[in-house]
Amino acid sequence: MFNNSSFRLIKIFSLIIITSICFSCKDDVALNFTDTSIIDEGETTIEINIPKADGKTEAAKQINTTLTKFVTAALNIEAVSETKTTTLESIEGFKKAYTDFKTQIGKTLYTNLPPWEVLVDGEIIYQSETLISIAMNSSINTGGAHSNLIFKFYNFDAKTGLELKTKDLINDVPSFTLLAKKYYDKELLSANNDRIEAFENDTFNLPENLGFSEDGVIVFYDTFNSSSNNVIEFTIPYTVANNYLNF
Repeated sequence: MFNNSSFRLIKIFSLIIITSICFSCKDDVALNFTDTSIIDEGETTIEINIPKADGKTEAAKQINTTLTKFVTAALNIEAVSETKTTTLESIEGFKKAYTDFKTQIGKTLYTNLPPWEVLVDGEIIYQSETLISIAMNSSINTGGAHSNLIFKFYNFDAKTGLELKTKDLINDVPSFTLLAKKYYDKELLSANNDRIEAFENDTFNLPENLGFSEDGVIVFYDTFNSSSNNVIEFTIPYTVANNYLNF
């Protein structure tokens, strides 16, 4: 199964999700979600647990399409091949890639090829009448020293299902960046030297995407696929962030 390093980082994801998860109790929230779970064990181990928007509305279709793309991209390990459009096709493609690689490498490899492992996990961390925020992560191990780890927040317009970018969510990105820098510097004050060195930068920038919880705006940085595997994560409370938000 998955190595200890992968599970430690997945636990980090779980803590972020557990501490920030919130579902609105209002009756007029249009979208409901159910959990989709797939476990495929054989020569490869594939586990997928993600939310799925119920119904046939355009918003549900948009959200499900976006989340499926994350899954299929994670399972597509052959840069030369075309990414599959469905989860099941991607699973079969991943298994075939392992079989093909095993056949090729078997001519020169004198030990058993270690199994390939994939874990894709997703959780709704915030849902309101206007915004749905979902945290997605993947861990892919194809026999290397470290798993390939990806973590991403997706924010959706609850009415249309369209993915919202930072510029859609924040009304004054430069000023919000200065605010986030104060929290970032405070977080580094309590970090050890290795963690500080991993995140030292001449220029501070917001991460590619932000998350949202009941408590505030989640800002998350990582160096997963470097030698450090460190994270910086903090939440800016709504009492401070509200003036910068478009929702």
